Amino acid sequence: MHVTRNGAGSADGEPLVVVFERWATTRGVENSSVKQYRTMLDRTVAPFFGADGIRAVTSSQIEKWVEWMVHSRGYKPATIRFRFNILRGVFSWAMEQELADTNPCKPVALPVSSARTYRDQRAEVHIPSTETVLAVIAAAPERYQEMLWLMAGCGLRLGESMGLGRDRISFSHRLVTVDRQVACDRDTGSGRYGSMRLRHVKWREDGERGRRVPLPDVVALALRRHLRDYATWGEEELLFSNVTGTGLLYTYYWYGRIWRPTLAAAGVDYFKPHSLRHFYAASLLSQGVSITEVSAWLGHTSVSFTERYYSALMPDAPDRARLAIDGALGAGDQGAATRGMPGLRGVASA
Repeated sequence: MHVTRNGAGSADGEPLVVVFERWATTRGVENSSVKQYRTMLDRTVAPFFGADGIRAVTSSQIEKWVEWMVHSRGYKPATIRFRFNILRGVFSWAMEQELADTNPCKPVALPVSSARTYRDQRAEVHIPSTETVLAVIAAAPERYQEMLWLMAGCGLRLGESMGLGRDRISFSHRLVTVDRQVACDRDTGSGRYGSMRLRHVKWREDGERGRRVPLPDVVALALRRHLRDYATWGEEELLFSNVTGTGLLYTYYWYGRIWRPTLAAAGVDYFKPHSLRHFYAASLLSQGVSITEVSAWLGHTSVSFTERYYSALMPDAPDRARLAIDGALGAGDQGAATRGMPGLRGVASA
């Protein structure tokens, strides 16, 4: 649904859906984001608000919209919070553009707290076992096995694996540079975004170096084998093309003809390929790798985002903290550790 009607002359202001469309398409955001925003507009905003003017929308109406998403749409708390925050951003932008006088979202309290939402999100993170990961890789078609190695062994997203070129791999420095991805968001000329293209990684600008990820020996061996057995494709020397070697690997083909048959062949229940990235993060954190480093290698926008999802994967962190402080303060010499500290003598043996 693309809204074109204009209610600028109404006392209620332009229709909310018109303002939403303008907010989504005129701020220079990525095509993939525009596509996502339009999906929200079509499925969540337009069906509820219809032709309501933006100035007429009240906090009470926003509360009813949230209830509608809970009961009529059955959205999870994380989904509701995401859509609510988007609409709040639309109203804030509309106020800056003098299209709205107030932001009716601000007084509204969501039915589930942000802390509960984040706990639920963490609970939904699926981390396959090492045995499952190895079984899935072994069951995959040979020409695409290395994509799974990159996701499980370097933390790449699916689109980033599809967009990896030969010049982004440094075997001598044991690093992979991740700065491009294959995305289904090229403008088709109709105002829709659905065609495949190779572009820079989301949240990064053209020309940025991208993130540099350590290349483990097991993944390097797999990549060398792939380069030996299969030709690269295109000017960018992409490692993974479609099965005919004539174009980009389409996501729908990957899921339907590669991923699902691979899981079936491995005899494991369905899980998303993104779970291989969770496996990567969990493996690093369980070995005591700094969450700051893990966040950078995953390409997250902030460490807090990484902590939100993976803090529960560091069960030995308290033990490491105790050992670190015991070592720093000389726990091996209780007398020295407590000397000069009134009230602490004898506590260690209490």
